[in-house]
Amino acid sequence: MGNVGIPEFALLLLLALYFLPTIIAAVRKKRNLSAILLVNLLLGWSIIGWIVALVWAVSTEVVDTVSIPTGSTVQHPSFPPQGKFCSSCGKYSQADSRFCAHCGNALA
Repeated sequence: MGNVGIPEFALLLLLALYFLPTIIAAVRKKRNLSAILLVNLLLGWSIIGWIVALVWAVSTEVVDTVSIPTGSTVQHPSFPPQGKFCSSCGKYSQADSRFCAHCGNALA
């Protein structure tokens, strides 16, 4: 009682092998785990479907956005901006300008 025989162990091993792409996706915390599970479940019986699910599970995720820490500024390293900064539109005008060349607001 409670012992798992050879046929049951082989069945569990084959089942784990069949769902290996889903297991890998779950361990890697993939965003599209449910889609990988569906491809694995419905198309895994064909070798192509299983390979597609496996490749999808091990592929790297593409980063959609790049975040810049708050409070930091990014400037071009080769040359600093010249002139007066317009707080309204965020662009620079000539140093001796009284008005912004881009939006027309008065410069300080």
